[in-house]
Amino acid sequence: MARSFVAQPALGRWLRGVFAHAGVETRYTCLDDYLQPVEQARFAPGHSLENAPSTAERMTIYQREAPALGSAAAHRALAELAEATGATPAVVTASITHLIVVSCTGFFAPGLDIAIARQLGLAATVQRTMIGFMGCAAAFNGLRVANEIVRSQPTARVLVVCVELSSLHSQPTTDRENLIAAALFADGASACVLGQPQPEQGNIFLIEGFHSELKPETNDEMVWQIGNHGFTLRLSPQIPYHLAEIAPAALRCLFGADQPAFWAIHPGGPAIVAELLDVFKLAPAAAAASLTVLRDYGNLSSATIFFVLDEWRRTWQADRSPENTTGVAMAFGPGLVIEMARLTYVPLAQKLSPHKITGSHNGQTAPLLEME
Repeated sequence: MARSFVAQPALGRWLRGVFAHAGVETRYTCLDDYLQPVEQARFAPGHSLENAPSTAERMTIYQREAPALGSAAAHRALAELAEATGATPAVVTASITHLIVVSCTGFFAPGLDIAIARQLGLAATVQRTMIGFMGCAAAFNGLRVANEIVRSQPTARVLVVCVELSSLHSQPTTDRENLIAAALFADGASACVLGQPQPEQGNIFLIEGFHSELKPETNDEMVWQIGNHGFTLRLSPQIPYHLAEIAPAALRCLFGADQPAFWAIHPGGPAIVAELLDVFKLAPAAAAASLTVLRDYGNLSSATIFFVLDEWRRTWQADRSPENTTGVAMAFGPGLVIEMARLTYVPLAQKLSPHKITGSHNGQTAPLLEME
């Protein structure tokens, strides 16, 4: 990235500093272009508009790559559920009644939902919903829709798949806000299955509530728009402070005077995580899962929160934690909007009580699997 601006050494030095402080050590991309020398890499930001890929070319790549990545994440989620319930993968796949696909980085029709359904071999009667262009918080919209389906249809089993190919949208620009985004965002997919849990089932999250809140007069703070050379992102440096203003009241709507036992914070960037740790007066360890995901994968937009929850699962499994643990998951998107979910983790050793199985407000997310 810095070598794209050899004719502007000050900008190159600034960009190296941005990458050094982004909190990201490893990211993944669907593009071989990023592995090429700068002069051959058409997605490098220093290119002229004439040489940069058009939006149409980027969407052609999205249509080719997104179904495969999303299907791979879904396969892993279905396979883990099969192992946990003792069913065969074929039986679990056949049990999916609804498919919700979340993506903010591309469009085509017939859509990503149909492509994933066909690659997975889901029933032709599966009910499909697409959630698009809602930013990093979009997975919560998917979970909320899935939860409502399970509440109204207790026998439903809903597969939620988030797929984001952010690296397609590198811009031919010297705009510093765009370049900061280029230091954080990456490609990835994640998937989970929601339904009523079996009595002996563990290593799952129970959904106990949601809260969504828009901060007034912040429409221009986070902007995601379709341009001629991909999608353009504007991220205001004031975002962490805006979120810190509304986050405490939003949390009280879900927890009252209680304090979450764990925090699954979307790692939009290190400044956001640091500001939320400060406003909630949390020790750095509370954000360990979030910062691990940021370090190992970068910001995966909507797919990220399942990575964070799965990182918490790994921690609890390694510690052999015997207790149910109730905490909060949160993410942020254009608006500015903050989305929160109250979740209870049930470890493998626990037996679910009947009211947890049949309660009208409870759904289940199991499993929460990541694909890099």
